[in-house]
Amino acid sequence: MKRKIFWLILVIIAVMTAIFFLPFKQKPKVLTTNIDTVNKTINDANTDGDLDTVDGNFSSLINLLAENVSDSLRADATMLAAAANPSVKFVNVIPGMRKEEIAELVGQKLSWAETDKSQFLNINKTIKTGNAEGYYYPDTYLLPSKASGYEVGKLMINRFNDEVMSRYASSTEKKVGINTAMKIASIIEREAAGKNDMRLISGIMWNRIFKDMTLDIDATLQYAKGNEDDGWWKKVVSEDKFIDSPYNTYQNKGLTPTPISNPQLASIEAALNPKKTNCMFYLHDKYRRIHCSVTYKEHVKKIALYYGK
Repeated sequence: MKRKIFWLILVIIAVMTAIFFLPFKQKPKVLTTNIDTVNKTINDANTDGDLDTVDGNFSSLINLLAENVSDSLRADATMLAAAANPSVKFVNVIPGMRKEEIAELVGQKLSWAETDKSQFLNINKTIKTGNAEGYYYPDTYLLPSKASGYEVGKLMINRFNDEVMSRYASSTEKKVGINTAMKIASIIEREAAGKNDMRLISGIMWNRIFKDMTLDIDATLQYAKGNEDDGWWKKVVSEDKFIDSPYNTYQNKGLTPTPISNPQLASIEAALNPKKTNCMFYLHDKYRRIHCSVTYKEHVKKIALYYGK
């Protein structure tokens, strides 16, 4: 026991030293996948890192601490730079926002006119790429106060290319194309209660895809009915399951036509490296703890247990 504590202390020291000396933001690893789409199987994969040899739960905590401290330091430095120079503005784009929300956030900071918002929302037409939803990379940005919608949109797409596309392995692209990965990642981003949920939700989604089942995901209904006047992510009610929309995953099999949000790297990694599970259903209780079920009958029982209906 004493020896284990000794090693844990060494791990803490090593991580905190790395946080202090390394750049604010670590470059993400190459994005690979443990999915065999040909045989429709999910292989076992450990994506938590080498620290699992010491203590799995503790290593996850240390990794999360290192990441959050690093991001916090980076954000603080960006805000200080913005405060020192009034000609630039600090903008923090949170993972899980849809492009209209990002346009509103940036537009308020830079006092955009409607033409700038339109440029931003339709950047895909200008740079000749597919629908840009999902590809506005969530991050901390230091923007010139007079930056146009085109300039900011292009900056965020370029950040996505630097952080994701440049590390998307060719072997991964052959198995799971980037568009498919981003659709799944964008749903995971909206559905997960935290990073610990992501790979399990991914595993359940892939299970349902392989079984040719509808995904039955509420976040896609929120995307379908979201609007500026009533809110972009309104609470789902029973009748929403009959919305006439290609984004209604209760009525349409397969994935949504486009991503439904702009996900963080962790969601993309989860989409590509789902947890191997027999579960086909999941729900969150009032404490945001996830519970999964293998059968619908079991799922209904858990609905009654945790929701009282």
